[in-house]
Amino acid sequence: MQGDAEVGQASVDRMGVGEVFVIAGQSNAQGIPTDNVAGASDDRVNCVAVGEPNIQTSDPSVPTFTHLDGGFNLAPRGITAWCWGKLGDLLTQRFNVPVLFFNAAWTGTAVQNWRESATTGTAYSIYTPGATYPPGQPYANLRIALQFYTNTLGIRAVLWHQGEAENFSNTSTSQYVSDLQLIINKTRQETGKNLSWVIARASYDDNRGINQTTIDAQNQVLASTTNVFAGPNTDNIQIPRKSQRDEVHFAANTLPVVAAAWNNSLTDAFFAASTPQSPTSGPTLAISCAGNNNITIAVNGTYSSVQWETGENSYNVVKSSGLYRAKVKDGLGNTAFTPYYRVADAPAITESGPRTFCVGNSLTLTASYPNNLTWNTNTSDRAITVANAGNYFVRYRDVSGCDFLSNTVTVTVNPLPSKPTVTAEKSTTFCQGENTVLRASEAFRYNWNTGENAQRITIGNPGTYTLTVTDQNGCTSPRSESVNVMVNPLPPTPVVTASGPTTFCADQSVTLTSTAETAYRWENGQSSRAITVNQTGNYRLQTVNTFNCLSAPSAALTVLVNPLPPSPVLSANGRTTFCDGDRVTLTATTSLKPIWTTGDSLQTIAVTRSGTYSARSIDQNGCFSPAARAISVDVKPLPSQPVVNQIGTYTLEATGSLLGEKYRWQRNTDSVAAITNTIKTAISGNYTAQAFITYTPTLACFSAPSTPFSFIADTQNEGVSVYPNPSPAKQVTLETLDNITNAVITVYTLNGQRALSVLVPIFNERKLLDMSNLSAGQYLIQVKSDRINVTKRVLIGF
Repeated sequence: MQGDAEVGQASVDRMGVGEVFVIAGQSNAQGIPTDNVAGASDDRVNCVAVGEPNIQTSDPSVPTFTHLDGGFNLAPRGITAWCWGKLGDLLTQRFNVPVLFFNAAWTGTAVQNWRESATTGTAYSIYTPGATYPPGQPYANLRIALQFYTNTLGIRAVLWHQGEAENFSNTSTSQYVSDLQLIINKTRQETGKNLSWVIARASYDDNRGINQTTIDAQNQVLASTTNVFAGPNTDNIQIPRKSQRDEVHFAANTLPVVAAAWNNSLTDAFFAASTPQSPTSGPTLAISCAGNNNITIAVNGTYSSVQWETGENSYNVVKSSGLYRAKVKDGLGNTAFTPYYRVADAPAITESGPRTFCVGNSLTLTASYPNNLTWNTNTSDRAITVANAGNYFVRYRDVSGCDFLSNTVTVTVNPLPSKPTVTAEKSTTFCQGENTVLRASEAFRYNWNTGENAQRITIGNPGTYTLTVTDQNGCTSPRSESVNVMVNPLPPTPVVTASGPTTFCADQSVTLTSTAETAYRWENGQSSRAITVNQTGNYRLQTVNTFNCLSAPSAALTVLVNPLPPSPVLSANGRTTFCDGDRVTLTATTSLKPIWTTGDSLQTIAVTRSGTYSARSIDQNGCFSPAARAISVDVKPLPSQPVVNQIGTYTLEATGSLLGEKYRWQRNTDSVAAITNTIKTAISGNYTAQAFITYTPTLACFSAPSTPFSFIADTQNEGVSVYPNPSPAKQVTLETLDNITNAVITVYTLNGQRALSVLVPIFNERKLLDMSNLSAGQYLIQVKSDRINVTKRVLIGF
């Protein structure tokens, strides 16, 4: 801001005053590609994420800060969050400030590679003879981290983890000390700052164990170099390491332990003794007016290089509207950025309408800036309204005191044509549907208030009519005098309603009724409000109101009268008197669809109930014929299914529900020659009975057969059965197994006296023997014929 005005702006996603660390060394500092690496949990642990680790020596792009997630690569060369995300969590919890990490470590490097690349620019691999690292690497990434990033951000310390490679190369203590001190001094010389370093003690691999030579060298550097502090001893973490990825690197689940070791080494004493390096302020800018809506922007100070984001490399640039910033380097190569400066846009004028208009109109011109304005009309308002012809522009003065001019707007104002006259060619009072004609005086273009544009217009609606005219310049005259038109209303278009369907059969009619009005004019000459019709035709009318205006014709109501079809001829396909359960088919002979009194609409119906049946034909118009000659059907009831019971030793009885029933018997699959409801049998088997009634000589109706009755003949009673025995009522029933003739039934007392004798001409059914005249007691009953002689003892009267 300059005063109350904004002169530049920038935005960052993450910011804060906290701790900045640069990591250097080999792969246990850089990190290795591996799964399950945890990022920082605290939102304040940050990095500059890169897609691929840097191998170039040129400046990277302007940094964008982001939360340090597990899979991120840290600028300029870190791989994953490694242990640094968790270290950041521990530090933010301790100090409640943001933490930012840069990682310049390089896998597979030895301390001599850092020294070689820092001095000669070429480093040779200790693992692959003759192989070299990219020019200037690995030290170039450390230089970038310090001169490009931390120069403008500040730094607490360089975190150094390097020693496993020296175990492989058998680097001497003195050589390690010499190389590392050269690197430390190199970073301080190139940054011009007494950078703090933190040295980890690290040398272990599973094949060689701990290399005390390397540990001694690291301790010697700590003891002999100023502003250098002891980091963790990592040789005692995760021993052995072969069970993981290889024999050197920490496993992902061990990285929190490594982070804790680093946190424990960065003690409160370290933070008290180490000197943090503050950010270097960027250069200021000098602003001057260059004319023609341009600004001269100059970098203040002396630098080894100046590079504008627009490509120029001079101290001064002349620029029109836009946002500008320069990157500068001091004599050591440390990078800084000027603030952004925004060159104002030239003011623009927004017009509320056309620049050419007619007298009485105006145009509003609005500047794109709200203040610091001067119009050539000597007003400083943002918007001005002009009604006169002329040239208009606005001047804007920015905070630097430079003027910016807008484009020029030229305004043209045209005069109005004179007021027109209007003449009516016919009466201006008439019935609805008629009209009058209005004519205007000569003009270039006509603007009736009806929306019409002709000189002569036809008016059929009531109202007030006026006109303006427009000339060749598009200017419109004052409005003409008004012409009032009166239109008497027509009666409403009558609506004809029918008392029923308007399509019907020849034996019907319909009444047509109009809506109410003063008078009625039907097309068939009738003049009443309602008419009754039974003829095919189109019926419509007009009505007349009190103004003697005739309505529009009603909508035509079409009446269609259809003739009746002929009656069908009915016939029965079989006899019409039958047993319940049977049916007769009745047929309606017609070329049309029959409608039976049963509701059926088939040509043929099956009838199963008594009744009188008739049908009518229905044609495609829905007209019914007269009813056909009816056919009577008589359905006789069936006897109910009989029930068979054993009512005697040799007697079965069938019982039914209808008078006059007869029975047809069957034993197993053989018929029994009997039609009575009882039969006598001496043969065991399953017996069924079926009841039937004879209604006519040709019609007998049968029930369903009874449930089979299983009968077992008694062959142990000598062919004669007497029951009940004893008989309190002094009555017994006698049955014989065979049908015998001329049998004599004799009753004897026990002393041989004959008490009763009965002759039975044929013994083919049960016989009741009444002994009520005899005294109670025991008797002998003899059944004797030429075929049998059987005596049974009975007890009666008890």
